[in-house]
Amino acid sequence: MNIQLPPEFPQSAVDQFDLLREKGLLHYFPTDGEVATYNGFNFEFKISPSIARKPILAANAPERHGKGGPFVDPDPAFVVARPGPEHVVELSMHAMLRPHYVLHTRLFAQQTEDLDLGDWAATWAVMLAIQQRAHEPPMMIYNCGYEGGASQGHKHVQIFTEPSPGFTLFPAEALSLADAKKTAKQTEADIVVQHDNVPFQHFVQRLTEPITPAYLLAVYQRLLDYVRRAHTEHVNKKQLDFTSRVATGIANCPKKSHKKNPSGTDGHYTPADDDMPASTVANNVIMTPEWMCLIPRRRGGKDGTGAGSLGMLGLLWLKNSKERAHWEELGMTEHLVWMGLPRND
Repeated sequence: MNIQLPPEFPQSAVDQFDLLREKGLLHYFPTDGEVATYNGFNFEFKISPSIARKPILAANAPERHGKGGPFVDPDPAFVVARPGPEHVVELSMHAMLRPHYVLHTRLFAQQTEDLDLGDWAATWAVMLAIQQRAHEPPMMIYNCGYEGGASQGHKHVQIFTEPSPGFTLFPAEALSLADAKKTAKQTEADIVVQHDNVPFQHFVQRLTEPITPAYLLAVYQRLLDYVRRAHTEHVNKKQLDFTSRVATGIANCPKKSHKKNPSGTDGHYTPADDDMPASTVANNVIMTPEWMCLIPRRRGGKDGTGAGSLGMLGLLWLKNSKERAHWEELGMTEHLVWMGLPRND
């Protein structure tokens, strides 16, 4: 697979980023984060005009099915590389990091599709260039589906330098904790872990050398099997719960809201009952050169307050202080569980 990047990449992309920002065509407003801990889970909140200006397509928008959209005919001013015939790397117009890349398929493919070998080859080429040429730690995310936090329907991943929130991201911490527990018969490649203090389902595997696109695809497919099994088990459990409630005559009684917020408006109900139907396929993918993490998702958010892949890690980029207050009202970790799948252990 012939994947090539310009030899001056990523420095040329950084220069292009700065020029577009200077012209007012690219929105980037670096801001300090507010770190908070809730129920033992770490959060970093950042409020930025970049997010306030970012368009988010409705779930039923025609662009989510290939009828238009910003990636179909990309603006040449934002294109920084074409790694192979199937992909394009652009600068995000609404950036939270410098630079913030969007790697999308040249031809339309839906954001609900699995990542394939070509996607991983192009992704790893960009990440490797950031790591080896810019000497910075790269990260990629894939918000699979509207309920996974995808703002656009054209298949794309996002790549940037790994954020530094002032706390260890839970996938890395989960692997460190697992290292202390593993037996002599286990190898690093055998272990798929979850963090004991994270209340929603997630699946983490360490990456070992040599990292190749084929290896990344294999790890991804393994973790995707865990995600799909979790979705199936959750649906089956919900059906059993409903059958039980019918038998006891309480099927039509909603469960109590898990959060009573200061404004007096309702939060959302316990995860099984509110705003159904929920997705049974959406997920988040997050990867660094050290680990890969997949998170099954049911919902993208409530009343404009949601999260993509980074948000599920606790790194939340917000539009304004009203959205920040809404996280408090909904219950911060409760809202993450409501968007993901509750732990059954």
